Amino acid sequence: MSPQTAQEVFPQIRSVVAYSPYLWPHAVAALRYARPVQEAGLILIPGKEGDSIYPEHVSQADIVVIQREFPLYWEQYEQILSLARTQGKPVVYELDDLLLELPDVHPDRALDFYTPAILPIQHAITSADIVTTTTHALREYLIQLNPNIVVLPNYLDDRLWTMRSPAKDVPRFPIVIGYMGSDTHQPDLDILTPVFLNLVNRFGERIRFRFWGCQPHAVIRQLSQTDWLPLQIFDYPKFAEYFSQQECDIFIAPLVDSLFNRCKSPIKLFEYSTSGTPGVYSRLDPFESIVIHGENGFLASSLEEWEAYLGQLIEDPTLRSRLGSRMQETVKQRWLLSQHASSWKDAYQQAQIVARRGDASQRSERIRMLRN
Repeated sequence: MSPQTAQEVFPQIRSVVAYSPYLWPHAVAALRYARPVQEAGLILIPGKEGDSIYPEHVSQADIVVIQREFPLYWEQYEQILSLARTQGKPVVYELDDLLLELPDVHPDRALDFYTPAILPIQHAITSADIVTTTTHALREYLIQLNPNIVVLPNYLDDRLWTMRSPAKDVPRFPIVIGYMGSDTHQPDLDILTPVFLNLVNRFGERIRFRFWGCQPHAVIRQLSQTDWLPLQIFDYPKFAEYFSQQECDIFIAPLVDSLFNRCKSPIKLFEYSTSGTPGVYSRLDPFESIVIHGENGFLASSLEEWEAYLGQLIEDPTLRSRLGSRMQETVKQRWLLSQHASSWKDAYQQAQIVARRGDASQRSERIRMLRN
């Protein structure tokens, strides 16, 4: 059934109540429901504020959204689910990372951060009318637990991020190679340590390294060419404002090859693009669908390739300007939230259709199989 038919048959969607372990300004909430819902012209109702959870807010909304590890609040989660079913409110579960399959090297795996949430998350996936997620790779994993998976990619929020003109193609030194990411990306960043050392031997003081958030390996931290800037801005609009003012000549986005990383979204690339800065990216799913190798960026699949492409960008200001400009144009043409916010409303209309079909028996069977 098309969205047009859904509008004719079902009540118009005007409001969404969201239950998330994260405050709305947090990146996970802002990117995945708060800003898209607002951009789509819908009213967003808080289901959780601080330590307080409000199951009764289900009655105020047309759609119920449950995000990530919120089902850890099991008693309230079950109450929310019961109220939604009783009142005929479609339930959408939102998951933007493969939290069920953290790789062994992931810092949160060592801390067992998400371990208590695995079964509640699986229950939420199987119980939802639809599941929204960020990538087709993640959809292929989740479809084992629920056939109704809708891909809503991450987009660049162009109300928060301003596109800057790329740097002029004139020689200048030192060339700053930059990386931005949280501490959870430590294993990803560490794979480039040999590349960094080789570049220092090759270019000396003609280059600098600048890291926002995640710290590089100790051997890189102690170099005179290294700047490390702690990054603890959890308010996404404030982060966008801060990072938009930072300067860099080349950005990097390394990823260890794992199922977890292949399911990630390319949001880092979009954020990098706002400054018109060229980038080198791991040749993995998050980037392969966007980067046209040698045209709007570089894709690297070995340490030798990383060193070669970074070397080219260090030595060639015209190449830096061209790749940075083309990637910025790619993002402006295809990956702005203002162009796609209506997709969230379309997905919620699909949830109405699934809920109206009354697939309670199928949900019960999925839950039974999960328990077995």
